[in-house]
Amino acid sequence: MVTVTLADLAPILAAVLGPMLLFALAIMRYQHLDSTKTRDLIDEKHKETRELIDGNRKLIDEVRKENRELIDEKHKETRELIDGNRKLIGKNRELLGSVRERLARIEGYLRIWPAPPQPDDDIEAA
Repeated sequence: MVTVTLADLAPILAAVLGPMLLFALAIMRYQHLDSTKTRDLIDEKHKETRELIDGNRKLIDEVRKENRELIDEKHKETRELIDGNRKLIGKNRELLGSVRERLARIEGYLRIWPAPPQPDDDIEAA
């Protein structure tokens, strides 16, 4: 029987395990470089995204401020219109009251009496 010693197998083991070890080291180095590049890209994009978000926040704040100013301005205008309409309604009431008085005087002078109010059909049906 032939005995094989470890010294006889060393060149075979070195021929098989050596390239495998070199291949594993090369793959590990490639993965390390790739993960470093990926991490750098992520950091760069994170900074860009943060800058965009900050820029958008500034724009949003400016737009909110402009909108608030427009709302306040339109609120004041609306309030002024409402107050003006109330004054006109008050004047119209005064004018209507004086017109009623004049009509009553004219009817009294002409001895024209207004017709009595007609009862509603809904009240009679009840």
